[in-house]
Amino acid sequence: MEFVEGIMQMVITFMAVVAGLIFSVAVALLAEELIFGQVFRLFFARQMVRQMVPQTAPVKTGQKR
Repeated sequence: MEFVEGIMQMVITFMAVVAGLIFSVAVALLAEELIFGQVFRLFFARQMVRQMVPQTAPVKTGQKR
């Protein structure tokens, strides 16, 4: 019985550590965004560029561009 309790204690400790790390990164990201305001631009820059590029139809052979 003590073995199972030890395993459960280790699992709970591991989950608490992982949750703390995730929370710490989230708070740091929020603070950086509030101070500098650049992070989310990096994440969405590629999508914005794709939307801004005009879509062109393929050129058929023998057709002038």
